[in-house]
Amino acid sequence: MNKLRGPELWRDPLLSMRLWRHRLAEPLVLFSTIGLLMVLIIFSSAYFLVSREQEAVKRQIELSISDIADTYEARVLRSLREIDATLKLVDFVASQQRSGVIETLHERNLLPPELIFTVSLIDSQGVIKESTATQQAIQEGAFASLPQVPGLLVEAFLLEGRQQLLFARMLSDSQESPAWVTLTVGADYFVSGYDADALGEQGLLALVDASNMTRIGRSGSQLYSSIVIDLPAHDEILNSGDTPFLTNWLGVERATVVRPLYLFPLSIVVGISVDEWLAGATQITRRYWQRAAVVSALALLIMGLLARLSIQLQRERQLVTDERLRHTQYIEHLAFHDTLTNLPNRAYFSYLVNQTIHQQDGQEGGFALLFLDLDHFKQINDSLGHDAGDQLLQVAAKRLVSAVREQDVVARLGGDEFVILLKNVTQREQVTRVTDHLIAAMQSPFALAGESCQISVSIGVALFPTDGENEKSLMKCADMAMYQAKKAGKNGMCFYTESALENYK
Repeated sequence: MNKLRGPELWRDPLLSMRLWRHRLAEPLVLFSTIGLLMVLIIFSSAYFLVSREQEAVKRQIELSISDIADTYEARVLRSLREIDATLKLVDFVASQQRSGVIETLHERNLLPPELIFTVSLIDSQGVIKESTATQQAIQEGAFASLPQVPGLLVEAFLLEGRQQLLFARMLSDSQESPAWVTLTVGADYFVSGYDADALGEQGLLALVDASNMTRIGRSGSQLYSSIVIDLPAHDEILNSGDTPFLTNWLGVERATVVRPLYLFPLSIVVGISVDEWLAGATQITRRYWQRAAVVSALALLIMGLLARLSIQLQRERQLVTDERLRHTQYIEHLAFHDTLTNLPNRAYFSYLVNQTIHQQDGQEGGFALLFLDLDHFKQINDSLGHDAGDQLLQVAAKRLVSAVREQDVVARLGGDEFVILLKNVTQREQVTRVTDHLIAAMQSPFALAGESCQISVSIGVALFPTDGENEKSLMKCADMAMYQAKKAGKNGMCFYTESALENYK
């Protein structure tokens, strides 16, 4: 009975706990969401910067490889034109004189440096007739025969383990007995301009023929020859312009530009290692991601601290709210409960009776209202003192509560008067069983102030709706019935009757 609540709805403790947890979760969810959004923004920004850096590197590669290709193309073309011009000059002089052609040109300093280039006249059997080389035997039989085609010929051969390039033109006045003028140069001459600062250690400079066979190629300090490079088709190369395409040659992926050398049966190949060029960008990218991770960690730490502070503030507010709620509940409890016995008081009991009447509206059934008065209480209170009287009332209240059902309500009106609401009773026998328990509960001795005292109880009963249809009439009828029980000798119960009304008057 002590758990009865007042007319106002008190907060359910479980509901209060759920609301408290929900309120604590709100800042956590809020700051977690903000933190995740900040991390997303930070990493999105880092991804944008990384992408921009990679695009800048890509553009730099395109510009660099285009500049390198321009320089290399110009250098190779200049060398090839000088070589072709030398061959044509020898052809012209050979048409003017039958012998001493090389010597004549040498005396006039019209031949390229002998240390690099070797100019020779070869007959149809591949025998060298004249040459700038001090030891003609080094080329003897290198080419037993050259094809009889007009224009510039380019061939490759090995001499003492070194790749050589041979450029040849058929002499214009040797139709009956073919002869050729040749110029031989070390193939590495065409890749000697390899710039490691620009191309890196895995870049590529190469001269290839129409079948993409390397006449000479250089990557870093390594020279290569007679190795096919997997290049796009000729038409695709022509349509690509200066846009680099990716090739994979000797296990290295390179951004590559190929430029055919018009009027010459060769193409230049310039490649830059993607990994080398991206190495710098990779370091910058790594720094971006590291900074993004650090900033994200700081952001999450700040959000965590703010969430913690918010939760602490929320807890403090919740403690204040709970304290106010407990105080409100305590005040409400005082307003609707007797301070001595902790039973509902008259106001609360009146509310419960009216509420029960309202619930019975239009439905079958009923309830009983019991009015109780303790017999001989005044004598004990006067003889043993008010403290003993208060103790008696407290013990009596507990006995009354234990003698009724869980659904019934015991209240104290004041002094030694109590009222009981018996719910869901329609027969007097049901009421009689309860009143018998109440009377028996009061007959046990009370230990008060070191003495054993005995009291009894007089009970008046009013039934709803037989004896009254509102709280006031039922209370009055029960009071009159209790008066009738006292008049009948106390320690008993009496239902309300018309005779009780007459005796009351």
